[in-house]
Amino acid sequence: MKDNPIYLFFLLTFWAVGSVSAQSAADSRNLWSPYRITPRTGAQHLDLSGSGWELSYTDQPVSDLKQPRKDGFQTSVPNSVHWSYFKAGKLPHPYYHKNSTQYRWIEEKAWYYRKTVTVPASNQGSLVFLCFDGVDYFSKVWVNDSLVGVHEGMFGGPSVEISRLVRWGQPNEITVEVRAGNWGNKATDYESLPRTASGEFDYSKRTGYNPRASGRIIKPWVISGGSGGEAFFTVGMWQGVRLEMVPPIHLERPFLTTKTVTDAKAELHLSGEVLANRHSGQLQLHPWHNTQINHPNEKGTVFKPVDEKLSLQVELISGKSTVLSKEFPLTVYEGRNWFEHDLTVPNPKRWQPNGLGDPNRYTVKLSLKRAGKPVDVLQFDYGIRTIERLPTAGPRTADRWENWQFVVNGRKIFVKGMNFTPQDILLDLPRERYRWTLEAAKKMGVQLIRIWGGGLLETDYFYEICDELGIMVWQDFPIGNQDTPDYPQDVWEAQVVQNIFRLRNHPSLAIWCGGNEFNPYSSGNAKSIGILERNLDIFDKTRLFVRTTPDDGSMHAYPDMDPTWYNRSYKFEPWVSETGMHSIPEASLFYETVDNKEFVGLGKMWDKSFGPSHPEFIHHFTEYGPGRVPRMLSRASHVADMTDPTIESISEASQVGAGEFYQILSEKMQGNYPVTAGLMPWVFKRHWPVIAIQMMDWFGNAGAPYYFLKRTYEPTHVAIDLPRLLWKSGERITLPIKVTHSLPQALAGAKVSVRVFDDAFKLLAQKETALNIPAGTSVSTATAGDFTISADYRDRFVLLLAELRDASGKLLSRSFYFPRSLSKLEDADFYQKYVSEPIAWPTLEKGPFLKTTVARTPTTLTATLLTNEPTADGQSRLRVQVSNTGTVPAFMTKVDITGTKRAIVASDNYTWLAPGETQEVTLDILWRGAAQRDAAQRDAETRSKATLTVSAWNAPVVTTKLAAKLP
Repeated sequence: MKDNPIYLFFLLTFWAVGSVSAQSAADSRNLWSPYRITPRTGAQHLDLSGSGWELSYTDQPVSDLKQPRKDGFQTSVPNSVHWSYFKAGKLPHPYYHKNSTQYRWIEEKAWYYRKTVTVPASNQGSLVFLCFDGVDYFSKVWVNDSLVGVHEGMFGGPSVEISRLVRWGQPNEITVEVRAGNWGNKATDYESLPRTASGEFDYSKRTGYNPRASGRIIKPWVISGGSGGEAFFTVGMWQGVRLEMVPPIHLERPFLTTKTVTDAKAELHLSGEVLANRHSGQLQLHPWHNTQINHPNEKGTVFKPVDEKLSLQVELISGKSTVLSKEFPLTVYEGRNWFEHDLTVPNPKRWQPNGLGDPNRYTVKLSLKRAGKPVDVLQFDYGIRTIERLPTAGPRTADRWENWQFVVNGRKIFVKGMNFTPQDILLDLPRERYRWTLEAAKKMGVQLIRIWGGGLLETDYFYEICDELGIMVWQDFPIGNQDTPDYPQDVWEAQVVQNIFRLRNHPSLAIWCGGNEFNPYSSGNAKSIGILERNLDIFDKTRLFVRTTPDDGSMHAYPDMDPTWYNRSYKFEPWVSETGMHSIPEASLFYETVDNKEFVGLGKMWDKSFGPSHPEFIHHFTEYGPGRVPRMLSRASHVADMTDPTIESISEASQVGAGEFYQILSEKMQGNYPVTAGLMPWVFKRHWPVIAIQMMDWFGNAGAPYYFLKRTYEPTHVAIDLPRLLWKSGERITLPIKVTHSLPQALAGAKVSVRVFDDAFKLLAQKETALNIPAGTSVSTATAGDFTISADYRDRFVLLLAELRDASGKLLSRSFYFPRSLSKLEDADFYQKYVSEPIAWPTLEKGPFLKTTVARTPTTLTATLLTNEPTADGQSRLRVQVSNTGTVPAFMTKVDITGTKRAIVASDNYTWLAPGETQEVTLDILWRGAAQRDAAQRDAETRSKATLTVSAWNAPVVTTKLAAKLP
């Protein structure tokens, strides 16, 4: 399509129109700038976010604010226009059914945000910066009817100094015009596209804005109509707005780094800027035309001293105690000045990643003093830590090869990570939603989260919570799966440098990356990646920079194979930065969002007739295609009959099938340490309610894959290193053991036991062996011998249980497996191919089916609700005691809440409970919709509906009404 001359003419015309539209006022100036204005506190800072904004629109941009606008109503900022319309009750929920079609007109309008604000007269004489932290995408800004400038780009800015326009102590009107990045170039509705022979939409026929070839628009594809988000194109003031009031001589852009750290002391380095009678809006990073950069005349550069007694006070505060206070005199000249100081912190408390210790933080307070009196104050949180990297143990296999062995605060670790897509595709991003998600990641054992390059440069909330929780961050820049020859270099550089300044003091930030699955070495990307690479070299040399992932020894792989191949197929890969398997979230999500009449014929999900007859279901399916659907269903077919499943059955079966996949791949790659040093499966949470690869759905409910992977991310984990999952009768299964251990303490006298059961839970074999586990990070091996499948045992499951106990007998780790003995493997050709190479996972049309098999051997459960305590607004924590009172194990034991809208993150679920065993399970519960209802109504509704349920695949459901026990 790109070679079509009509298409090229249209594209060139759009670029020209887009460029003109962004700068339509002849007297306006460009407001994109690399120089971020650092937020202040107290009287120097005025937050304009929140309520009090009027939102309206016009069909075409106005040339005069007196021109009439349409449909004005009150809204809040930050938000997208889409969510503003929903929250005002003007349109139905954009994610339910196919309501997204009712929002498509939004991207074709010019939107106007207006707010009246009073700037305190006490600040008169200050420089006043009006700062927008994210406007999507084209914007203009007026203050009191004066147009101050135009802006492009959604990741920082515009920021403009407006003191000349401010009416001190009186109302001031701020108006912002916002237009979508696809202004004048709306894409074809994807669901109107023809389908290919395989049943997929034919995207080659889509015209208009292409999220994978975005031209001049620097916008990630997931929020601009790309894969998994075709129904949406964001627009609006998606980040906060603030006024910063600073004196003519003021501080800017501090940077604190850790040089060395021991138990006795930490050596830090502080740098920053002092601007004297000049401000950031007057600065230029470099010229944008060919010139000699530094070329003073014969008189040289004039340095005019500032005749003031100035000093910088530096304080590090831990809790309520000041652990360091230093004051440095400043020699300042008119214009821009830099300061550099070394600091020594006695007895430092280190910031440690999740699972390695506490993420200790200090408050850093910088005060610029004039004649001994503070006149400008900057404050931020900081964590003292070191992250170094060494080569991994495997061979180097490419020219570009980074050191992937992370050494954090002097300790080598295997990094347990996850990928992260935007919290919400339409950019509703409150702090409490991030907290729910990231606390779930912490509980899972996640140490590093990658902010994916098809998504966002995240909000400040995200990094602040990661700092607090001890979760390291791998930050992609928003280049995803495309060439970028037409990126406007000045806009791109402004976005890049703004975010380097914004993020570089966060202890959680560990890696910078250019973006996702693009070629940084192509001619189309060379200048974009060059701008990024040079500015990181200038402004943050302290972190690993990877030009893209996969590259430099990191890999992405989405195989459809027996997952036991991972440590063979990828045995020399130092870092797995993407891998995963599709599954369907719980049925209640679809009952809420999809026409229930479509829950028929689900076993034919990949038939050509399925899409047209299930429009809402397919609307909620990310990447509905041959690379996703069949492999998801083939794994589900080992769990339950997929001929004509219910929505409940296909949801559960696909999740358990994916869960098994994640468990095995994680155990294989962790067991491959120190050759492999990090794992980041795809993906933690989805950005709207869809079928996709996910640990957690958009509502915040953790699915089965979450728990299967969580168990492998525990500090000490026992695994049976199975050579494969499919066997034939008469074969001998070897039972090698691997124990991965990440704690600094050794475990002497530990015992590993392995038990083999048939699928009626009859014990067939068992073995216990002693094991001394060295201090972490370590991988210890042992053997539980082998087991021979009887000659008549076919089309059945073999159940394996591994347990690790310490010297006192305390259970430290448990893993269970369900390999299959299949008559299918008696076909010599299939058998030979399956054991000699990774092949597509087979579908079991006639079984055996795991759930119905184990259900034939029942047990019984009891449940006792121990406590039910509120933890936050609309959230509570339940402690539940679950006992297996029968004589056989309870298989896939699950604790749940039914009868009401909720999301759950449990301490464990889909687990094995031995006969006579009692476990305590903790449930963190988000009572969905609670924030939109008053407490009394929420209480009444939930009391009458919520039921605690405990079940297993081979045990009846036990129910307990929560009733009066609710918070």
